[in-house]
Amino acid sequence: MTRHLRLAPGLMLAAVLATAGCNNTPTSATPSAEVTPITTPVNVSFPGVVGPGGSVSRSFAAQIPGNAVAVLSNISPATPLTIGMGVPRADGTGCLLSVSATSAGGASAQVNASVNAGTFCVQVFAPAQSANAVSFAVALTHP
Repeated sequence: MTRHLRLAPGLMLAAVLATAGCNNTPTSATPSAEVTPITTPVNVSFPGVVGPGGSVSRSFAAQIPGNAVAVLSNISPATPLTIGMGVPRADGTGCLLSVSATSAGGASAQVNASVNAGTFCVQVFAPAQSANAVSFAVALTHP
């Protein structure tokens, strides 16, 4: 006569799980992707030219929260230009500014903004009444 041993389903599952972890085969650590450390601040400089009533913008990516500073300089001919910082417009046509400053008669101007990690932009504007195209340089420091 053959007798069958019946185990409750929960007891059988517990027995299977308990023996599943009993493997004498050594395991090796899975190599992780190499992580490149974030180096801040990032310094970027770029020249530009803006026509009467026009604007020029440039995006940048902040890797970590911190302070971003943009300095407008080398304005020629001496023209009061405005520099601003904010986030790119969804349609790709410039920036939604959160801060701005206007240079006085061609002198430099600076804007500072506290940023989180993400995409931001700097935009330079010329007044509509300026007679000619105006060249400039922007020095941007961001996290």
